Amino acid sequence: MADFTGIRPENVFRFFEEISKVPRGSGNTAGMTEYLENFCFTHNLDGGADDAGNVLLYKDATPGYEDAPTVILQAHVDMVCVKEQGSSHDFGKDAIELVLEGDVLRANGTTLGADDGIGVACILAILDDDTLAHPALECVFTVDEEIGMLGADVLDMEALEGRRLINLDSEDEGVLVAGCAGGIRVDSDIPIGRAVIRGMPVMVEISGLRGGHSGVSIHEARLNAIKALARYFRELDKVVAFSLCDISGGDKDNAIPVTAKSHFVVEEEDLDKVREFTQKFEARIKAEYTASDDAFRVILESGTPHKIPVMDPKSQDKVLNFLLLMPCGVAVLRDGQVMTSSNLGIVRTGVDRQTGIGHFVTTSLVRSVMKTQRDALADKICAHTEFLGGTALLKEEFEPWELTESSVLRETMQKVYKELYGKEMKVEVSHGGLECGVFARRIEGLDAVSIGPDIQNMHTAKETVSVSSVARTYDFLCKVLAELR
Repeated sequence: MADFTGIRPENVFRFFEEISKVPRGSGNTAGMTEYLENFCFTHNLDGGADDAGNVLLYKDATPGYEDAPTVILQAHVDMVCVKEQGSSHDFGKDAIELVLEGDVLRANGTTLGADDGIGVACILAILDDDTLAHPALECVFTVDEEIGMLGADVLDMEALEGRRLINLDSEDEGVLVAGCAGGIRVDSDIPIGRAVIRGMPVMVEISGLRGGHSGVSIHEARLNAIKALARYFRELDKVVAFSLCDISGGDKDNAIPVTAKSHFVVEEEDLDKVREFTQKFEARIKAEYTASDDAFRVILESGTPHKIPVMDPKSQDKVLNFLLLMPCGVAVLRDGQVMTSSNLGIVRTGVDRQTGIGHFVTTSLVRSVMKTQRDALADKICAHTEFLGGTALLKEEFEPWELTESSVLRETMQKVYKELYGKEMKVEVSHGGLECGVFARRIEGLDAVSIGPDIQNMHTAKETVSVSSVARTYDFLCKVLAELR
C-alpha cells in the first residue's frame, strides 16, 4: 500500500486506506456496512444499518451550534470495479493496491475507488475529529449508487431531520454542483437464429481505449469499443464474406466500454485479406481518434478450419444493424452543455440452455436533465429493438435533480470558498447522476449541493485523485460546517 506519512489531511487518507482494503463493488457492500457499524460502536455514535445495508450515523452539535439547522453529509460506499486487461485482481476479496506518485494517487491496474471512497473518508474524518465546530450531523452512507442509486431509493428519509444536504460525490474542485441529469436503463433482447458452417475461425478484439464515466466524459467524444467493433464488421463486409459466431463488450452501463470482442468465420483463402484490412482499419481509427484514444488496438487471431456454430445471415444483419444504428453519445447539446445522452455500455450473445434459442442482449444508459427528453430517447431505443423483432425493458430509473433559484447553503459555500481561495466557486448542473435528486424528491424543502476534489478518469483503471485537491476540499468542507450556525 502507499505510504501516507506526512500527507494531509492525515485522517482522510487513513480512512481511505482502510476502506480500500474492504471489497465494495456495487452489489457487494456488506463488508462496508460492517466496517461502518464497527466505526459507529468504537466512536460511541448513535446510528446503524438498515436492511439494504445503508448506514446512518449521528453526531451532536458542538457547543455554540445547538440551535443551528442540522446538516446531512452523504456519500455512497460502492465503487465501479474495472481492471486492466491481464490483471489478476479479484474485487471480491483483494484490497485495492494504492500507488502514490507525488500529488497523484492511483491504483495498481484497477479503478481507485476515489469515486466515492474519498467522500466516505472525508465524512469519517469529520466524525472522528472532536476538535471541529459544526451543527448536528446526520451522516448517510448509501449502497449501490453506481447501479441505479438502489440504496438511496429505499432509505428511510423519515429518519432524517436535516434540510441541508452536502453530497461528497463530485469530481471537480471549485465546482458547486446544484443539479444533475436523471437517467434510465434500457435492456434490449433480440432472438437470433443459429447455423453450423465449416470455415476458418477468427477472433478480433478492440482494446486500448480510454473509456470513462458515461455521464461526466460523454461529451469528450471518446471511442466506444462496441461501436468501433460494429464499424469494423460493417467495413469488413465490403472486403470479404464472414459469419459472426458471437459478440461481447463492456461491463458497466455507466462506463464507456474500453474493450469488445467477437469470433467469426471466413473462408481460409480470405484470411490474408482480413489481416490486411485489420491493419488498415487500426491505422484509420487511430488517426481519427488521436486526441482521445491514441492507444487504440485491434488484436486478430486465427485457428484452424473446422465446423463452427454461427448466426444465420438474417440474425447477423439484425445484430450489426442494431449496433450501427443504436443511439450512443451526446444526443442534445445546449449552450455547450450536454442535455441528453446515451451510452451503449454492455453487449452479449448467448444461447438459452432450456429453450435452445439464441439471444443478443444489450444495455444502454440514457441520461438527461429533462425527463421528457430522457424518456423520448429511451423510447427510440425501444422502438429500434422492437423493429428488429426484439423486446426492450426499462429499469433503474432515476429522476433529474433540478437547479433551484435560491439556496442558503449554496450562497454560504460560495462565500466561504472565496474567503479561503480568493476566487469564485462555479455553480454547475452535472450530466452525471447524483443521489441528491433522490433526496430532493423525497424530502420537501431540501437545500442540497454536491462537492468533491479533482478526480480523473472515473470508472476506468486509470482513475486518479489529486492529493492536494483532497486537502483543500476537506479544509473547505470543515470551514463550511463551522459557518453554518
